[in-house]
Parts: sequence; structure tokens; C-alpha cells
Amino acid sequence: MVKKATRISHFVAAVEERPIFDGLDVQKKTYSVALIDPEDGLVEPYACPSGEEALAGQLAGLGCQLEHVVYESGPIGFALARALERAGFAVSVIAASRIPRGYAAAAKTDRLDAVRLANYFARGLLRPIAIPTVEQEG
Repeated sequence: MVKKATRISHFVAAVEERPIFDGLDVQKKTYSVALIDPEDGLVEPYACPSGEEALAGQLAGLGCQLEHVVYESGPIGFALARALERAGFAVSVIAASRIPRGYAAAAKTDRLDAVRLANYFARGLLRPIAIPTVEQEG
């Protein structure tokens, strides 16, 4: 845990006040998180236990300018997006069919998916889907 905290604090110190993008690959038990500084290409990936409110608190405590959080739609639904919005973050949910897939032979891991999402969003290559209200979803 100390190594992860140290890596993240070094990343935050290196990016100073530049806008950072956060890509998430969301699974039932864990979230893969990728913080990206598109200006100089710095990337800080890490994994954390799942939990909407816990992640929102963790991101709020980073101490960097988090411009946008993006994740792929799926079985997790929109609860994470709503929790992050309540915490004051700009959030986009992306349909899997709208994500550029690149080379067929490219490696695929949760960590790499999170990095790709953040990178693609920072470059303007993704179009988000609407996040329904609880009443619309229910």
C-alpha cells in the first residue's frame, strides 16, 4: 500500500496544476484506475477495491485537477457515474460499441483498458451516452 501511495503522490507532484483524465475499467470486485496527463503523456495506473462512494472519496483526495472521469458501460450500471457526479466530478459513460478497438493483436487487460479510455477521451475520440436518472433507469 505504501508503494501505491508513493507512486500516486509522485504523479500528483509531477503534473502540478495540469488537467488530468481518469479512465476506469470497472469490475464487480475491483476498479482499474488510470490517471493520465495528456500534455506530457504521464500515466499512473492502479487498482482498488470496488465501491462507488469509496472511489469518489479517493479521487477527491488525490490533490490534482481531475478534468474528467470516463468508464465503459456495462453491468455496473450508472450508480458509479451518479456517485462521482455527486462528488463534483465530470463523468462520461461510453458504450462499448463506440470505443475504437485499434489493432486486433493488441494486449487486453483491465489496466490497459482503463489507460485507453482515459487516453481516447483526452484526445476527443469518444462520445458518451446519456446517464439516465434513477427514475428513468428504475
